[in-house]
Amino acid sequence: MRIFIEPNDVLMFRDGRPFSGGDDHFARGSCPPPPSTIYGALRSHILSSVWSEFDSFGNHNEKIPEYVCREIGTPYKTGTLILKQFLLAKVGKAGVEPIYPMPKDISWQKGKSKKNMFLPSVRDFNETDIKTDIPKGLLHLWYSMEDALEQSSGFLYGSDMEQYLLGKPPQNFINQKDIFDYEERTGIRKSKLTRSVKESGLYSVEYFRFKKNFGFIADINGIQSLPEKGIIRLGGDHRSARYFETSWNDIPVEPIRKIVNENKRFKLILLTPSIFKNGWLPCGINPQTMSGQIRGVDVKLVGACLGRPIGIGGFDLAQKMPKIMKRAVPSGSVYFFEIRKNNVDKIFENAWLNSISDERVQEGFGISLIGGY
Repeated sequence: MRIFIEPNDVLMFRDGRPFSGGDDHFARGSCPPPPSTIYGALRSHILSSVWSEFDSFGNHNEKIPEYVCREIGTPYKTGTLILKQFLLAKVGKAGVEPIYPMPKDISWQKGKSKKNMFLPSVRDFNETDIKTDIPKGLLHLWYSMEDALEQSSGFLYGSDMEQYLLGKPPQNFINQKDIFDYEERTGIRKSKLTRSVKESGLYSVEYFRFKKNFGFIADINGIQSLPEKGIIRLGGDHRSARYFETSWNDIPVEPIRKIVNENKRFKLILLTPSIFKNGWLPCGINPQTMSGQIRGVDVKLVGACLGRPIGIGGFDLAQKMPKIMKRAVPSGSVYFFEIRKNNVDKIFENAWLNSISDERVQEGFGISLIGGY
């Protein structure tokens, strides 16, 4: 089932940094939010749509329909619900168009027009060119003939993302301000006992106001009880969004598969943050040799272009306690691989719009695309 989610008003998505008011009074936001946000919202909506005693979910109420528990799980484990895609999107006369995170290996000239974007060129490591503490032959270096490049920002529509995956620099990009604006709102905490303001209770919260026709898309598997349309509570502060069932065109796979098959190398681009047990390194890769397996395919990691790690937390409504904080590789991060055995079809079968995350796979973490280089 594929749905489009459109905010009814401003939305609040907290980032992973702690917030208690007072000294650190600014609650920062993060948009798009991690996929666990929409995953939790869908679980809550399914439960509330079929069970009026919503608060009893955490008490293991045996009256909750069995098929609902099978789909959404329990407070301690997930069910059959799987989030296969979660992206920003725009809806228009031509239908729904996905919006992809900007890959972090795309650059443009610093201080000049942002129209000309560049991709790095691969080059074998050579000790006569540059001295580093990286073992010879372990990693490649990337370079560009352009001077003073900086990492690009923003988002890409599907056509430009397709160009990028074919190994060509995209021609256009979308500014964040064209999708949503930031709004800062100030409040003050009140005591429930005295009904007066609390000392050091001043705080500010960052909200996101989406432009008309912009929202999110989600591809959901493993459920049958989600209504085709409705209103869901999304993010913090009891904000809402409407959703409806829809469809969209995915990026064609075959032209990309052809390039990867010819070059015997590929790159993985994270569409959603990914949690790895070894920090930035996928679990199947040996940190000493940079060789190993990704989704069952023998590969060698020859480079990576990653963003700063982000915190993935949240609040468990059923157990009424914060979730364990995890560090994740952000969306848009890129890993460059060489294929050790001719398993091109297998890597597309296992990693194209599938998760490479070591944890919370069903919640939509680590969803990736494959590109050529």
